[in-house]
Amino acid sequence: MSKKNETIEELENVDLDESLLDLEDFDSAEFLNTPEAVAAYLQSAFASGDMEHFKEAMKTARRAEKMDKFAKAAGLTREGVYKALRKGTEPKMQTIVGLLDALGMAFQIVPKETLASDNRYALAA
Repeated sequence: MSKKNETIEELENVDLDESLLDLEDFDSAEFLNTPEAVAAYLQSAFASGDMEHFKEAMKTARRAEKMDKFAKAAGLTREGVYKALRKGTEPKMQTIVGLLDALGMAFQIVPKETLASDNRYALAA
C-alpha cells in the first residue's frame, strides 16, 4: 500500500469533535467597510470577465449598505435592485452605473496592462 493511501485511511478513521466543525458562515460584506475595500472587491470581480460573478459582488457590496437608501440612490425601487442583480438577468449599462454610483463607485476604463501592473486593486491575501 502506498504512503498516500495509508494517509487517506488514517484520516478516514480519525474521530472528530463535531463542535469543531460548527463554523459560522463567512460573509465578505462584513469586510467591505471602506470605499477602497469596496472598489478593490468590485474591480476584482469585474476583471474576472464573468458577469454573474460581478453581479454577486454587487449584491455583496449592496448588503453592506441599507437597501432603501441604496435603491433610492441608484434611482431604482427595492424590487428593481433585486431584479437587476438576480442570476440570469442582463441589466442595462445605465442600471449598472446607477448601482455603482449608489455604492459611491465610478465605472472607469483603463488599459489591461494597467490592471496587471497596478496592485492598488489587488485583494489582500
